[in-house]
Amino acid sequence: MEKTWRWFGPNDPITLEMLRQIGVEGIVTALHSVPLGQVWSREAIREMREFIESRGLRWSVVESLPVTETIKYGGPDRDLQIEIYKESLRNLGKEGVRTVCYNFMPILDWARTDLEYPNPDGTSNLYFNNAEFAYFDINILQREGARNDYPVDVINRMEAMGRLTPE
Repeated sequence: MEKTWRWFGPNDPITLEMLRQIGVEGIVTALHSVPLGQVWSREAIREMREFIESRGLRWSVVESLPVTETIKYGGPDRDLQIEIYKESLRNLGKEGVRTVCYNFMPILDWARTDLEYPNPDGTSNLYFNNAEFAYFDINILQREGARNDYPVDVINRMEAMGRLTPE
């Protein structure tokens, strides 16, 4: 088993040196600087891999190689985007990165309602509150029929938070 950690790149306040100090062996990251729908070049992959390796760690997992919306819904440039995705996968393999996570979550990719939820011991973590997300879905995204997709208890919690706009 390899001890890995999700790292958000060179601007992450948690440095690779800190991670190595606590026993992390492998890094889970992505090329956040590459625009969505562009090829991950071997050079960019190599640069990230070498940066990680220079700190005594290994790039173990890509999370994630983004799947564009046009692939998900079969848009007009779907075939081109699939080819770009495949080329990026090949480039990762050629640079020794063998594990790639992907997702097909629409619109938001992944969602958390709080990126620094405070814990009683002073630490923080990612957090998801379904009532807050329901507010976002119903009132900000205004997705058709969204209100009907949430159980009554979630709508009630949303109302109790003062987050429900009258219909």
